[in-house]
Amino acid sequence: MHKGKEFAAVALLTGSFLSGSFTSAQADSTPSPSPSASIDSYKSVQEQFKRERDEYMQAMRERDLKMRIINMTFKNAVDKASADARFAMLNAVTPEQKNSIATARRNAIAQAITLRDSAILALGPMPTPPAKPDKFAHEKGELKVESKMDQKGRSKR
Repeated sequence: MHKGKEFAAVALLTGSFLSGSFTSAQADSTPSPSPSASIDSYKSVQEQFKRERDEYMQAMRERDLKMRIINMTFKNAVDKASADARFAMLNAVTPEQKNSIATARRNAIAQAITLRDSAILALGPMPTPPAKPDKFAHEKGELKVESKMDQKGRSKR
């Protein structure tokens, strides 16, 4: 009979602890905060930034490809002018012939430089990178205010 009273007391205490923990969980009637509009708007700004960054990277790749083509064309033109000049020098006998060959080479290189510069100008200005979105200023302000408070909400000063 003694064991029955102890069992009842343990059951009663266990029941009160369990019901107390459940009631405290149920007593908190404030709803948990749902994602606010500021978080949603930050995500949309972040998505917009990602799209703009992808567009910027694509524009940079295209510009880099065009620059490679321009520079390759320029190098080929200079190499051809130099090779033609070397071949012509093999048959040149007089100083006038050699001077005209050197002049033709310099003119061909100058023309290649002019064409390269005009092609680069035709590309237009470099694409501008998108500005990385910053967290909202009011969120930063709240963080600063919170850091000046201790755990109990009192000012540290």
